[in-house]
Amino acid sequence: MAARAKGIAFAIALAALCTACSSVSDPAAFAVVTQDKFDFLPCPEIIAQRANLVIREKELAELTAKAESSPGGFIVSYSAYRSELTLVRGQVAAANRALQKNGCGPPK
Repeated sequence: MAARAKGIAFAIALAALCTACSSVSDPAAFAVVTQDKFDFLPCPEIIAQRANLVIREKELAELTAKAESSPGGFIVSYSAYRSELTLVRGQVAAANRALQKNGCGPPK
């Protein structure tokens, strides 16, 4: 019985930690993404890299949703996909900023 209680307590603690991570949100990516990464690239290259990042963001969002739809999948989602998804979203935001800064036109 004590082992079961320990298991339940561990699951609750893990869920609380995952909830704390989710409250950080995507602006956390700004801590790990170099903000001027795209600033010195020509417009066509920024647009091409942004397009690849948007595709990867969509893939990761789908993988995250698929993982979270199964029981206990939020653990897989946070351990496998959420950190990369946050990073990619930060890179997309940096690319959008570079597009505006360089006068490349609005992102598509």
